[in-house]
Amino acid sequence: MQTMKKRIKDYWEGEAEIYNSSIERELLSPMAKVWKDIIHNYAPKREGLAVLDIGTGPGFFPIILSDSGWQVTGIDITENMIKTAVANAKAHQVEADLRVMDSHALTFSENTFDLVICRNLTWTLENPVQAYQEWHRVLKPGGRLLVFDANWNLHYFDEELHKQYMENDARVRKLYGRGTHAHANTQEGEEISKNLFMSDKKRPEWDMNMLLEIGFTKVFSERNIADLIWGEREYDLNKTTPPFMVGAEK
Repeated sequence: MQTMKKRIKDYWEGEAEIYNSSIERELLSPMAKVWKDIIHNYAPKREGLAVLDIGTGPGFFPIILSDSGWQVTGIDITENMIKTAVANAKAHQVEADLRVMDSHALTFSENTFDLVICRNLTWTLENPVQAYQEWHRVLKPGGRLLVFDANWNLHYFDEELHKQYMENDARVRKLYGRGTHAHANTQEGEEISKNLFMSDKKRPEWDMNMLLEIGFTKVFSERNIADLIWGEREYDLNKTTPPFMVGAEK
């Protein structure tokens, strides 16, 4: 029987092309600078940071941070995502260290990175506790973790939230001729989503408590960063699931 981790990996292998189309647009939009400024604002104030982007997907962070004077490594468990990341880096004339790697079992030594960043990944993890322990391990003392995500699937476990989600989804279909989320395999995505560890967790509270348990010295969060990173279209599509940021320092 296929393990959940293998099922998640296979699903995202098939989603690489459609996900890359949105990343290509984002790389050419004003949001690229917005994200760069956010990362710089919360990064440790050190020169020549060693940065790890976990779940790099098509390579958005390594590309936008390429002129920061930092050494940025991007990893993803899916070969197809890394292939698209390599192609995107070449198209943007960026040299990036991009590797296929499981975020639950990093091959880096302890105390390697000044900054670990992650966007729209943690909700997909089979074992977020194990992953967070690994990310803590590879951070240098005084290093920081920045996680950007949302309660994408909480509506499956909250009746009122699900009602709001479905009402918004119907509105989105009239406006854009598509559902809230555009995926290559919508049915498989929904089936996986209902069984993911993070789906019924109320975040970022869960993350903050777990990061403290793991051993981070302090944690902080922004419960809603939609005004920073969303335009009108993003509000239309995802208004019931606002994005958050949670950070921690080793």
